[in-house]
Amino acid sequence: MLVALEMDYFSEGYRTMHSNCVDLPMAGAAGFHQYENYFYYTFLYAVMMNWGEAAGGDWVASRRSILNKLGLTLKVTEVLDAAGLLSVIHMNIDQQCPVVMIANYNYLFFLSQYGTVIDDHAVLITEYDSARRLIVIRENQLNKEVTLNVMKGEPFFKLQLTEEMIADIWNKSNASFKEIRNYCYNKLFSVAKIGESEVHSYLELVEDFAQCYKNRSSHLIESVERFNDNVSLMEGLNDANAIAVEFEGMRRSYHGSVIIMFDIFEKALPWVSAHEEWGQIFGGFRDQYIKFRYHLISSLHADTLRRKLMPPDRILQLTEEIRQLDTELFSLLEELILHHSQHHNQQVLGNAAQALINYAACAEVSADSEYSPDPETVCRASQAVNGRRENWITDSWHSDKSQPVHWLMLDLLKQRELLRFVIRHSPAPGYITMDYELQGSNDKEQWEQIAAVRNNESVLTAHEADGCSFRYIRLYITYPAQNDFQARIFELEVWGPAVTHATKN
Repeated sequence: MLVALEMDYFSEGYRTMHSNCVDLPMAGAAGFHQYENYFYYTFLYAVMMNWGEAAGGDWVASRRSILNKLGLTLKVTEVLDAAGLLSVIHMNIDQQCPVVMIANYNYLFFLSQYGTVIDDHAVLITEYDSARRLIVIRENQLNKEVTLNVMKGEPFFKLQLTEEMIADIWNKSNASFKEIRNYCYNKLFSVAKIGESEVHSYLELVEDFAQCYKNRSSHLIESVERFNDNVSLMEGLNDANAIAVEFEGMRRSYHGSVIIMFDIFEKALPWVSAHEEWGQIFGGFRDQYIKFRYHLISSLHADTLRRKLMPPDRILQLTEEIRQLDTELFSLLEELILHHSQHHNQQVLGNAAQALINYAACAEVSADSEYSPDPETVCRASQAVNGRRENWITDSWHSDKSQPVHWLMLDLLKQRELLRFVIRHSPAPGYITMDYELQGSNDKEQWEQIAAVRNNESVLTAHEADGCSFRYIRLYITYPAQNDFQARIFELEVWGPAVTHATKN
């Protein structure tokens, strides 16, 4: 008899480089109870790693504190043998509680690429078939390289394992945890609903963050201040790979996590990208903040490999830069939230407060090609203007991969005055649109250049048009991605002044 918990694959979620391979499955388990919980959990975890009091503390208590905010809890059940393991798995799934089993990468035969890695990994269990003695897990590291091409997140694909396979993984992992992972030795975890969530929207989540954490010092500052001590501790460690692993964790905590945070900021304040002034301010600061952290961690990694200590004045300079950027972050969020409350449900253009309309939403759309990952699925051109960003298969245009030049064309049905263009590219590193031109025409024969971009690195680009007037808009892509020839456009917005009609007296 099959008993299954139906949950989303979360292909529009995040990747291990943004969080880790234990907390993403934990977020998936939370997302079973309510879809948005996946994103709420990853945001709250990112906040914890950067500013929270629980970072580096008790593992169970810190995760439980996040889940409690969502009306959930982390159940911990003692398991002493394989029979007990299977019984607890069945019991939790029967009670609508996804199971999170902590394992050692070394014993996950289905992830052979990690066979020599000695580290924790969470296996998410959502189904069992007692008649066939099968356990179904959800694994986000399967086909990881393939999904990088076309998906924002690492989806939780299903994998059927026999009960003996699950028991073998647990037994071997559990034995290794006896000395080094006391919190998960003889333990199995599950996520259960216990009440109502304290979080009701992305905006509420961001408002609470901006209010509660603006006066806290970042854990990144602490890492910089302890840098010389850590270099000294690594004096006897000559394995560059071991040092790389340490900094990979640091990069996830302080760089990948803020990519999640800025994504949630945009979910909370979706009007920002269409606003001329605020869109430029937010996008510019986001890129500055994320790039600073990336380069800082790369520099610390390089200096550690060289056993190069940091002078006190350099430490002071870096901590002040981190503190200044954090201050700017919270000030920007407060201004955006205030602006949102003052202009709720209004589209505002600069100082003129001119109402805008996205003409792409009702345009006829065509493209040079459309990618079909399987016979029943087509990533159609029209999906680039549907206003949704929930699923790459249904909410983005992908071209074929046969040639490097591609185009996406919008027919606005008549000539219109246009002021601003917003393009949302693939969020996956290596697959962002690199070189393109934005062009306009009134006859599809003669095309005028509106904007030209080379070596783009941003997932969202905006272009001001200064009152041009066209019926046809074409996105002409000459360098679709760093890693292949496929163009990927998640949204093309074409903004112009809304047409108003005077009333007769």
